[in-house]
Amino acid sequence: MHISPRPPSMPTRVVPDRGSVDTAKLVQGTDYHVVASAQAMQNHFGHGECCWCGKAEASCGHASRTAPMGCTSCAKGRFIKKLPYGAPIRGGDELFGKEFNIVVADICPHKGNEAWCPEKVGHVNTFGSKNHFDWAQPPAGFDNFYFAFTPMPCAAKIKQRLGRRCNF
Repeated sequence: MHISPRPPSMPTRVVPDRGSVDTAKLVQGTDYHVVASAQAMQNHFGHGECCWCGKAEASCGHASRTAPMGCTSCAKGRFIKKLPYGAPIRGGDELFGKEFNIVVADICPHKGNEAWCPEKVGHVNTFGSKNHFDWAQPPAGFDNFYFAFTPMPCAAKIKQRLGRRCNF
C-alpha cells in the first residue's frame, strides 16, 4: 500500500448524495486524516462513470487483494520504512510506529494518475501495488512511504459528519 500527497489547494470535494464535503472540516478535532483511494478500490459509481466518489465493487477484498475502500470508508494503519521507488530513506522517524486513522473522501482516478492509481480491481500500479491512497494533508516527515492498513468502522463523529447531506 502506498500513499502520496494530494495538493492542499483542493480541500472540498462533491460526493453524490452527500453534497459538498469540506474535507478539512470533516476531520477537524479528530485524529483522522483525509485520503483519496485509487479508482480500483472504489470502482462502483451509482451515478454513472468515474470519477466522483464511488463505492467498492463486490469483487474487492481478500481474493483480489484490492482493498474495499470506497468513499466514506475508514481504516487504521502504520507507515512502513520503505519507498516504492527504492530511494534511500531520509527522515520520517516520527512516522514509524505511530498509528494513523484515515477516511476516504475523494478518488484518485486512474486517468492522469496511471503510475499510482490502478483502474480496476486486481490491477497493479507501476510499483506493483493494488492499493493506493493520496494523502490530503501529509503528516510531518512524510515521503511516500508504504502504508499498511486495515479497514475499520469510522468513529461516531466521522459517521455523523459523513451522514450530513451538505457542507459541514
